[in-house]
Amino acid sequence: MSEDDFVPPSTSSALALSPGTGGGIAGLAIGCALLVSACVLMVFNVILFGRGLVDIPRDLAQYGGLIGTTGVAILGLIAVIISVRSWSAARQSGESVALNVAATAASLVGLVGWLIAGIDLMMILLK
Repeated sequence: MSEDDFVPPSTSSALALSPGTGGGIAGLAIGCALLVSACVLMVFNVILFGRGLVDIPRDLAQYGGLIGTTGVAILGLIAVIISVRSWSAARQSGESVALNVAATAASLVGLVGWLIAGIDLMMILLK
């Protein structure tokens, strides 16, 4: 038997998620990532508040903080929209909306946590 006789397995049996499940998983993952990053940013804020801007240009830090926090807040808003829109996709396919409700809750909590941490960062940088 040679290598030419070997037939590789078919790739057509790939896992496919329904739009409701895919949107729910995406919203849940982004919301949890936002919440974890908000906690990390709050720790950074405490260190930054205690030590101050040592050898960091204030203008650059302010612009970078504004661009970064705004960008991540927009990502959080997109996650909320994706998770809310996935509810109707789950209902149309006859699935349970429990994953989508959890994704919406995680996205909202992550967005609020990130907004609190981002506003705190901007207040520290603008003092």
